[in-house]
Amino acid sequence: MPSVTLVALWLASSAQLYTDWQRQKDRNAASNAAARPIMAAFFDLQEERRLSGAELADPEGYQKALRAQRIRTDADVTTVQELPDSDWSAPDDIRANVVQVGRNLRKLSDYRAAVDQRTASQQQTFDRYTALISGQLNVFTTLSHVGLPNIDYLARPAIDSVWGMEMISRENALFTRGSVTGRLSGTERGQLAGWIGSQHFLYDNKVVPLVPDDQAALYRKLMAGGAWKQKATAEQKVLSGTGTGTDNGSGTDADKFSKGLGTTWSDSVGPVTAQLQQLNSTYSVTLTAATEKELDAMVRRLIVTSVMGAVAVLVVVLISALLTRTLRRRIAALRVAALDLQTRMPAVVERLRSGDVVDLDAELPAIQHGDDELGQLGQALNLARHSALDTTMAQVSQFRGFEKLLQRIARRTQLLIGLQMKKLSELERRHEDPEVLEGLFDLDHLTARLRRYEENLVILGGGQPQRRWRKPVLLLDVLRSAQSEVQDYRRIQIDVEDRVWLAERAVGLVIHVLAELMENAVGFSRPPTPVEVYAARVGRGLAVEIEDRGVGMDPEQYDEANRLMTEPPRMDVMSRADDVRLGLYVVARLARALDIQVELRPSSFGGTRVVVLIPDELVVEAAGPTGPVPEAADTAWPPPPEAAVADVAGPPEHRTAPDADTLVTGRVGPPTAAVPLSDVWTPPPRPHPVPQTAGAPRGNGTLRVEVAPDVQPLPKRVRLASLADELRDPNAGLGAQPTDEQSPARRPAPTRSGATIGAFQRQSRMVRRDVPPTDHEPTDVLPQRRRIPTED
Repeated sequence: MPSVTLVALWLASSAQLYTDWQRQKDRNAASNAAARPIMAAFFDLQEERRLSGAELADPEGYQKALRAQRIRTDADVTTVQELPDSDWSAPDDIRANVVQVGRNLRKLSDYRAAVDQRTASQQQTFDRYTALISGQLNVFTTLSHVGLPNIDYLARPAIDSVWGMEMISRENALFTRGSVTGRLSGTERGQLAGWIGSQHFLYDNKVVPLVPDDQAALYRKLMAGGAWKQKATAEQKVLSGTGTGTDNGSGTDADKFSKGLGTTWSDSVGPVTAQLQQLNSTYSVTLTAATEKELDAMVRRLIVTSVMGAVAVLVVVLISALLTRTLRRRIAALRVAALDLQTRMPAVVERLRSGDVVDLDAELPAIQHGDDELGQLGQALNLARHSALDTTMAQVSQFRGFEKLLQRIARRTQLLIGLQMKKLSELERRHEDPEVLEGLFDLDHLTARLRRYEENLVILGGGQPQRRWRKPVLLLDVLRSAQSEVQDYRRIQIDVEDRVWLAERAVGLVIHVLAELMENAVGFSRPPTPVEVYAARVGRGLAVEIEDRGVGMDPEQYDEANRLMTEPPRMDVMSRADDVRLGLYVVARLARALDIQVELRPSSFGGTRVVVLIPDELVVEAAGPTGPVPEAADTAWPPPPEAAVADVAGPPEHRTAPDADTLVTGRVGPPTAAVPLSDVWTPPPRPHPVPQTAGAPRGNGTLRVEVAPDVQPLPKRVRLASLADELRDPNAGLGAQPTDEQSPARRPAPTRSGATIGAFQRQSRMVRRDVPPTDHEPTDVLPQRRRIPTED
């Protein structure tokens, strides 16, 4: 920037010098071009003024000479008038004065006509010509100012000399008129006295003292000569009245002017005027030479200044370039160090968050760049590094402590939830009252959802869920388990094409991921629109699609959500307290742990379609045979299915039809160190997979499950089988009963019987002991369950 500024100053200075030189040169050329015709017209008008006054007094004697002078005057005046319209280039002020002189000279024809017609007096004619001559003298004054102080000073004597010649010309016109008329009035003698005084003042004070010495010597020589003395004598005689009058006996006539004095004046003024014109021309040549010399000096000054400025600019630019290169190299090194600090600090911070021991001086070395300003900047960066690390370590400690506290609270709550679920399972096996069971199932559903919310806290706190499986689990059971953890689970329709199992290490996390996505689909779609869940094998694993018919999202929101799924950020619980997308953070964290791909897309129904791609390493084609499961596995998660129980209200987590090959045997109980939390029993695989489908309640709220024909189902419910005979026939053993109008309103009878529940429990235990079930007709209808109230 300084170099650019210096270059700009140098260019401006050089341009200013060149502009001044060009302006002075053009002005001088314009002045020289206009001065010659104007001076010629000036002398012609002086002579025509003298002859016009004489012609008015003696037409016969001066008419011919006047006509000849008018021809010469017209030639020079025409040149002056045509000058502005020619290719003459001049500044505005000079051009304006020359144009004005040309306009004034147009009046000359009127002045001449007044002289020829004798309509103008001697004094009027004299004043008119004098006005034209004075205008030309003013133009000559303007032309002499070329804008150079020295030249303007030297031009003053030339202008004053011309005015002195004008005074002598006025005297000459007055003397000529007096010689012709033979009279000079007192007024005319007064004018003559003023002109003589002005003439002596100009030459004695403004011309001779200011011109060069050689020019002053010539002026002194002229004034000491005989012609000048003779002119001065004539002037004194006219002023004193000596020799102008005649004695007629009665006195002297003071107004008379003798012809002898006029002849003396004419003999002296001619040589004086010629010598003054010669001196003026000589001084004009000297003035022109001085002007040219000054212009040449300006050119030399322009060249020298420009060259020296260019050299100075070049030196400054080179020095600035060297300094800039050095500074840039140091700044680049400082920038590289700062970028390296920026690149390495997040990794160090992440390691600190992970609990690793980090040598900060080795991982983030201090920046060393001397003691100057850049070194001080490096030291400031070092201070910023230390402050950032100290703050980060404090925040890491705070976040880590908060996460540990959050996990500890969540783990304790999970322990209580496990105990509660175990207690609910015991109560469900102990009671056979349908109303009690219905309430227990509702509590069981709410507890399952509460367990997932507590697992969310553990995940957001940096931990992992503790639900574990020892064996692979059928995909349909996984989907049903996820469905059971959703509040409005009746709207979810499940469709599975293939019989595949999930690896035991992925069961719990996949259930959690699918439950979160199903709950989002149900929560952001209007009841009673269904949420369709479709699962099938694909080329790179297992794809699960969850599609709702809700409001959907904007394209930017889809991009942001997919970016969150691929690159889950560090979840700072306290900074995300008000974020409504905590479920998406949980899904992203779990998906990253299992290398599961989750993508959100717009649905053709206007809602959202989520595609979950489970990799091949988490998919098992067929589970191996296992032995009997001990009775203690009844407390594992998820709960036993209840497809054999008709009209039983409860969530699908614990009341789904048993699969032909897989049976989930329990819920998660209190975590222990030695025994796994759950178990899965799987019979040997069959040669041909049996297709199965499951879905949300359709029509009347039933769920249809297809099973293989060779699988022994659970006992079929037979209506009124467990009732007493008198209860089967409402009219038996009754006398006169009140009519319907007289009988009070009764609550409908329970829809489930204790015998059915007992049969279901006995059949479930037989299946767990690998005992073939009794032959009953299969069932394909599940009961319709009561809607669970929405919890805050």
